[in-house]
Amino acid sequence: MKGKIILEEAFNLPRLAEEEAKHYASVHGAVLLGKNLADIEGRIAAMDEAGVEMQVLSLTSPGCQGVSDPVAAHEMAVESNNYVAEKVRANPTRFAAFAAVSMHDPKQAAEELTRAVIELGCVGVMLNDFQSSGPDGNATVEELDVLVYLHPRLPTKRIFNDLYKDRKWLQASAWGFANQLSIHILGIATSGVFDRFPKVQLAFGHMGEHIPFDLWRLDHKLDRERFPDMPMAKDKTIRDYFATNMHITTSGHFSTLSLQGAIAELSSLTDNVLDRLSLRRRTDGGEYVVR
Repeated sequence: MKGKIILEEAFNLPRLAEEEAKHYASVHGAVLLGKNLADIEGRIAAMDEAGVEMQVLSLTSPGCQGVSDPVAAHEMAVESNNYVAEKVRANPTRFAAFAAVSMHDPKQAAEELTRAVIELGCVGVMLNDFQSSGPDGNATVEELDVLVYLHPRLPTKRIFNDLYKDRKWLQASAWGFANQLSIHILGIATSGVFDRFPKVQLAFGHMGEHIPFDLWRLDHKLDRERFPDMPMAKDKTIRDYFATNMHITTSGHFSTLSLQGAIAELSSLTDNVLDRLSLRRRTDGGEYVVR
């Protein structure tokens, strides 16, 4: 089945691929994962087998968000954007790309995003959870009219010690990713970002990081009498933002019951459930087609 466009398809710079893969796989598995993440052209065969027409590539987590030095983080963003743009130009009918930006300096991030979209042809931006933004970044996203995709990352040492030290198996994709990123997403919504920047479009994966399944309780408990100083517009609910600003992807969560539940919760907003297969990390995604 051709015609599928899948989002958030991870790649890594060849110089970083194998070393960073050790954070997500065993010693032996890291070699293969690193090779897969660095090999962009080689994934076309897997795409054809899975019936995928196009991948939207993005620098794998944590990317620039994992670099504490502002200069080095920005240099990584520029390097990554230039690198992936060359790969897209070589196969423009099979690949597109989300830009990478360092969020240490919102103005600098806005300038790099503008360069990546206008000059390099990137179709959106991928942010790996934290490094905070500001008005400059949000205004630029509105002006460029591109998608912001939020992806989780491994916790900082402090968060790891507080939450996961004695249960480290929960820190990443099993639970921690959704736990951490859902707080970030809900913080964006309740802080009024979508009210101040109504054209901003935000996407996140893993069947919505648990949020669709908690919508009723979220909207019920975010009581304005209880929280009169909450910045979110007083006539808005979290569910409302799924109609105007927020989108989810399946993103490695291949449960039909969960998908049906997410669509049911989002009601008429089913277009906001997008597909992401992650063929570089696992191969069963191609068998799971959103119909």
